Amino acid sequence: MARPVKQRKILSPFTDISFFPAGNNKSDSDSILFLAEEYETIKLIDYEGLNQSKAAKLMKISRPTFTRIYKRARIKLAASLVEKRALKLSGENIYYSDNWHKCQNCECVYNIVDKSKTELCPVCKSTNFINITNPE
Repeated sequence: MARPVKQRKILSPFTDISFFPAGNNKSDSDSILFLAEEYETIKLIDYEGLNQSKAAKLMKISRPTFTRIYKRARIKLAASLVEKRALKLSGENIYYSDNWHKCQNCECVYNIVDKSKTELCPVCKSTNFINITNPE
């Protein structure tokens, strides 16, 4: 029996979205599932320019595990581009870094850095929010 997959730390909130090639009329079943942890590795390495050791520490995983996730992400991105298949991003089995909230009124997602300040939505100033940070 395989060991269960641990939750992966994601630095900022992740929403389920999809990217489709122009003129794509194929069914949703033909799309490639791109996990939040794969998205995070691409973001940290290719977008933010971190090295794999620093990025792995931020995600609280080992560097070899990070490398395996990153390789899987690159293969999926390449397959999506070459085969003209949709890429469906999914946030499964993840948790966020500290203090992320979602306003119930305007649906703004924000991070409270200074815990001593009164917690208000930065957009609508509402106190009607939920904490979307998952426990470690």
